[in-house]
Amino acid sequence: MLQWVRLSKYCELSGETRNTVNHKKKAGLWLEGREYRVAGDGCLWINLDAVNHWAGGGGLRSKRR
Repeated sequence: MLQWVRLSKYCELSGETRNTVNHKKKAGLWLEGREYRVAGDGCLWINLDAVNHWAGGGGLRSKRR
């Protein structure tokens, strides 16, 4: 199975929108280099393993205390 997929494929697989992904990035719920990365061509790639870990409660849930 692929570990990294482009944002469009992630949205297709998960049913989430690009706006939802951008919110998670801006809110600090997903971290660059862990849940996502930006390739040299500017394309956003999503780490499926890390996102599954996060969704299962293993990652940061919120920046709030």
